[in-house]
Order: sequence, then C-alpha cells, then structure tokens
Amino acid sequence: MSNYYYILSSLPQLKLDKSLSEEDLDEAWRLIQRNASAEDLKEIAWFWQRNDLYNLLETWQNRFLNYPLRPLRKPYSLKTEDLAASEKDIDILPPLWREFYLEHKEEIMHWSANEMDNRALDYYFDHLALKAAPFISQLFAFEREVRSLMATFNTSLYPSANKDIRYGSTPLHQQLLKGKSSLSEKQKLGQTFLQPLLNALATKDPQAITNAVHQVLWDKADTLASAHYFDRLTLLNYCSKLFLIYRREQLSANQHKPFLGDLLEEALKNINHHD
Repeated sequence: MSNYYYILSSLPQLKLDKSLSEEDLDEAWRLIQRNASAEDLKEIAWFWQRNDLYNLLETWQNRFLNYPLRPLRKPYSLKTEDLAASEKDIDILPPLWREFYLEHKEEIMHWSANEMDNRALDYYFDHLALKAAPFISQLFAFEREVRSLMATFNTSLYPSANKDIRYGSTPLHQQLLKGKSSLSEKQKLGQTFLQPLLNALATKDPQAITNAVHQVLWDKADTLASAHYFDRLTLLNYCSKLFLIYRREQLSANQHKPFLGDLLEEALKNINHHD
C-alpha cells in the first residue's frame, strides 16, 4: 500500500500559473513511480498511456502522411526507438494500441491525420470508461465533453470542421453551431465551465484557448477530489495536474521551434502532389 502522506508531502506544489523546470517535473514523476503501489501505478498508467498514444499517432502520421516528427510528449513509456521498431514488430506496443492497430491496419494508411487522431482517441476513451477508476473515468469523460464542445463551436468558425459532432441539448447545440459565445443565466449556473471556455474559443487565440482548457480540467480534477486528503484520490488528482503542467511547459518550449512551419510546408507539398 502506498504511503500517501510521504509521497504527497515530498512532491513539489503545482500551480497552473507557475512554471516548473523539466528536471523538477521529471523528479516528481520518478518519485511517484518509486513509491506508489502497483495498484496505484496501474491507474496512473492511464495518463502516460495517452502520451504514448499521441507519440504513436505522430509516428504513424510520419510513416503514412510524411508529416515531420515532433518531440515526444512526456512522460512516456515508449521511446523513439520503440516507436520506430514497432513498424516491424507490433508486439512492442502496449496491448491496447497493438489491438487498435491490428484492427485498423488495412485502412489506417488512408486516413487523414484528423481522422487518425479522432478514431484512436475515441478508442482510448471508450476503453478507459470501462476499465479505469471512477476519478479517472469521470475526469476523462469531462475532457471528452470539453473536446466535443470545442469541436461543435468550431463548426461555426471553420467550414471544414466535422459537422457530425454533437454537444449538449438541441438548443445548446444549435447555439454553438451559430458561434454564439453568450449563455443564459440558467446555462451558466448549470455548467459553470461553459462561459469561460466559450469566451476563449471566440478569441481564436491558441494560447487563450489552451489556458482555458487547462483551467477547466484543473478545476474539474479538484472538484472530483474534494474533501480527500493524503489518499489515492489525492494522488490521482496530483498526477492529473502534473501531466497538465508537463503539457503546458512542452507547448511553451515548442513555440520557439519551427515545427509548425515544417508541418505547413509538408502539408502544402502533399496538396500539390495530389493535384
């Protein structure tokens, strides 16, 4: 059994508006891995398995769509050499992603990057909902809801967006499709995260949207773990925030590298080639 008090009291305090060095983040992650029980690590694995998925998706997009490779999303269990070797030895992949690949190996090379992402994430969320602990399944169900909301709202801004995604009741869905970012008082009280997120989406500013998404996920984790102290739920809450901080710091670092330009250049090549 984990000594939750020892683990949590030894970890650095996390704040959404405070940066931590990669070294500090890595040390926090190593401390959790060293001291958490096998049962706890089994649940925590849902967090880094998704990073493995994102890294694997980018490997497939490089292989099938000629997209440039990007830095691995941390923390992860599959190294760059593992991802590369999985092309010839599928058994290197964890069971969940091995099953997904074998199920779709004949069609995956014909998918767009967006379709690849959506299908794999839906597969992940579906399995997680059935197998993960309640805190994790509820947190990720909420994240899935947020993703659906964003996709629905974006259909009003971007003609190429997926029109089949539906968020919320019919009136709210139609409101979002029209690009309306203001809600009634009843809607604001019923789902307090909606208005701040819609306000951020309306700006079309990637940084503002990222900050808003991270904030609502952070707040949701706190709500799910409320009134819990120094137990497994507190540790899972900490891990959810640790992975958010990892992602935020990595996004910030990547802004100073020309990955977006590389991706756009490759996309234009593919368009010209297919013309």
